Amino acid sequence: MSSNVSKTTRRFRSIDGMRGIAALAVVLFHLSIKMKEELQASLPDFMTLIMSYGYLGVPVFFVISGFVISLSVNDRKITLSYAGNFALRRSIRLDITYWASICFILVFMTLNNQFLGGDKPYPSPGNVLLHMFYLQDLFSVDPVISVVFWTLCLEVQLYLFFLLSVWISQTIATRLNLDVYNVFLSGVVLLGIYSLSLDQQIASLSIPGLFLPYWHFFLIGVLISHIVRGKKAGVPILLAWLAVETVFLVLGDIKSYSVAGVVFGMFLFVLLRWHNLDSFLSGRVFQYLGSISYTLYLVHPDIGWKAISVGKQVFGNEMSSMATLFVFLAALMLSVLVAHLFHLAFEKPSLWLCKQLKSMSLREVLAAHVGERLSGRSLPFMWRSDP
Repeated sequence: MSSNVSKTTRRFRSIDGMRGIAALAVVLFHLSIKMKEELQASLPDFMTLIMSYGYLGVPVFFVISGFVISLSVNDRKITLSYAGNFALRRSIRLDITYWASICFILVFMTLNNQFLGGDKPYPSPGNVLLHMFYLQDLFSVDPVISVVFWTLCLEVQLYLFFLLSVWISQTIATRLNLDVYNVFLSGVVLLGIYSLSLDQQIASLSIPGLFLPYWHFFLIGVLISHIVRGKKAGVPILLAWLAVETVFLVLGDIKSYSVAGVVFGMFLFVLLRWHNLDSFLSGRVFQYLGSISYTLYLVHPDIGWKAISVGKQVFGNEMSSMATLFVFLAALMLSVLVAHLFHLAFEKPSLWLCKQLKSMSLREVLAAHVGERLSGRSLPFMWRSDP
């Protein structure tokens, strides 16, 4: 595994491809539940069965997030300056596109209620504000804006917690003259045990909306990243943790979420052992899906469900098989199209800015941009390569 250590800062194409497939699985799940009876009458049973499990793309996202955030932070010394820069880059990476999707959904909601006879209730200003700062689950706010934004609340909590846990581990290790890796590993694994206890309802949590019941999915990705980084005993530690996950499943409730997380973690490990972590799913279609996975995840419920509603109004409730497939595929393609436009307009500039902030301050980036503009050479935000 040591050959991979020098490459831990770059992107793995397999991870991008699997992120795209996970997003597509969630999209197919959400679209299919709006046409469940029509699709069951029009498609083979195995296809509708596969789509009914598309929600399992969510634990896949969580494992990938743990993997990516661990590689991103790596063994860096956590200082106030680094933490601030990290938080700024994460905010730019997520917030700009996320806020644009909120505005889009609210405008779309208004148009639907005004001109298409919709009656969806508007969120209050407080509801919108809580959504903007990923606090809606912590305050148990009704997800009027979107049913998928709850996972972003967990993702943001993960980033902040991970950074904090590394800093605490470094502080403890320095004061007690201990190995940072051992301190960090002990803490996150113990938290993983608690997370599994919450997931299996052995323990309880009085505060809603915390990431803790889902931490064990993130932990799988973190432990896989340790193998990539050549950490000592990385393989046996990962396998031991997957065994712990399995024991909790066998002795408790066999939950599809947990099964998906464990299976996906093992799959990533196999790809890593076979040196295919950068070649599997590296085709253009999978990489494209990976590139728009974030925007596709954000916009698909509102776009796809509205398209299905319009299709049902056009073709009537008793749709033929051809009409069903047409409406379903049209909803899917329209979701992809809007996601593509959002990626170009909002996500790609955000990615470019995040890349610049790795080596420059925000003031320096803005100064350079102003200089380019004044010299007549504007920065091609929308056509820069992703970092």
